[in-house]
Amino acid sequence: MNLSLINVENASTVEVEDQSRNSPGHEPVREQKMAFQDPALGSIDCRLIDTPNVSLLSGVIHLHQSVRLRSSTPDNSINFPFMLEGSIISHFYNYPKKQHLPPNSHNAIHLVHTEGEHVLPVGKLHTFHINVSSTYFYENFLSEDKITDSFKNSIDTRSSTVASNQPGFIHHEMKNTIKNILENPYQGAMKRMYLEIKSLELITMQIHQLGNLSHITLPLVSRNKDLAFGVKEFLEQQFLASWTLEELARKFGTNIQTLKVSFKATFGMSIFSYYQQLRMEFAKHMLLEQKHPIPEISDWLGYSHQNHFSTAFKNHFGFSPSETKPIR
Repeated sequence: MNLSLINVENASTVEVEDQSRNSPGHEPVREQKMAFQDPALGSIDCRLIDTPNVSLLSGVIHLHQSVRLRSSTPDNSINFPFMLEGSIISHFYNYPKKQHLPPNSHNAIHLVHTEGEHVLPVGKLHTFHINVSSTYFYENFLSEDKITDSFKNSIDTRSSTVASNQPGFIHHEMKNTIKNILENPYQGAMKRMYLEIKSLELITMQIHQLGNLSHITLPLVSRNKDLAFGVKEFLEQQFLASWTLEELARKFGTNIQTLKVSFKATFGMSIFSYYQQLRMEFAKHMLLEQKHPIPEISDWLGYSHQNHFSTAFKNHFGFSPSETKPIR
């Protein structure tokens, strides 16, 4: 993987220093450390792990100002990004739609040509990324779900595609698997086998979750408490999208009244209040800590007009977005 840092303010490009710690040529795993430090911009510390079949990137980034990071990976590959902390907006040159990953989210994308730029906001970002070749994916993933079928079709036609229009949620089991990958205790061939098995485990969980989000295959629930927790978890994954009570009720196979009563009895607040709380807390984080402009946040949340977002923000917090002060 090649990386370069682009300073937004003066458009200068600074190459990220490659501090290689390569294993001997006969070793099945190759590791590198890439680092960048600048008093004005901040620091980037990346760890790159390559096996013959998977490429893994873990990065911890601290920025004093927003920057663009240019990257390129092997052509015609499947990319599985996980945003553990912070947020990122990616624009791959041969794919028309920008990809936004908010905190604690993930997605998957097949790219024929993988050069692109990534907007990194102020603050801390922690990212984990898996890249596999299209050939490896095609040969090792059975076509038992719509996402795998979609990827295989895009490989056949050499076209780019994204697994889900909405990112998934990084749950506890996924975080444990990422931790296990980065703390791999083995060496040599066993290290390679462990890394590849754990990577496949993580990708399997990811595709399963994204398939549920994309194709509305959530099971029916019979007990009100299960219904409430199911709706709560779904909203935590999908709060950037616009949902009505009718849509939620239809998705969970129930009626609006049962949905409202079950949620209020379980959590002591209405569905709308919780949904709005998730959205406004996200907006506040993006505004204060990540320093994104108000129009951009309003657009992310699907408001038709910036004034509508500002009114909702003020109703929730008691002050408008323009009256907030960035955290120092």
